[in-house]
Amino acid sequence: MLRSSKRVPRRLATLAVGLAAVLAAPVGSSVAVAAVQPATPAARSVAAAPVVGFPGNQVNYQYDSVRLQMTAGGGTTPYSWSAANLPSGLTINSSSGLISGVTRTSGSRTVTVTVKDAQGATGFTTFTWRVIRDACPRC
Repeated sequence: MLRSSKRVPRRLATLAVGLAAVLAAPVGSSVAVAAVQPATPAARSVAAAPVVGFPGNQVNYQYDSVRLQMTAGGGTTPYSWSAANLPSGLTINSSSGLISGVTRTSGSRTVTVTVKDAQGATGFTTFTWRVIRDACPRC
């Protein structure tokens, strides 16, 4: 049995753990990005970055009332939520991750929902949101 008397430097070990976490992240529309912090002697474990659940592509009619609860796992709670390119009339609650409102305009958008955990690590997911113009909205 071969034994090495050399110790792996702490920074290299921290880099290896971080790289393993990135490579182990699920493949798909959800992505997690860990905040890189310098290694400290007290740091014994690395918390995983949050991962946002993929809600699937969304389809609504114009003037529909919408309630879509986003989910996340990992990281350190509490989370802070944000969304980019939501259909007109929809907003996201920054503390709960609930997307709600009434769709105002028709069209298709690529929406990105991002979550930030208490440690500053972020994760996001991207999906398509299609709003269809109703042929007769008041019939």
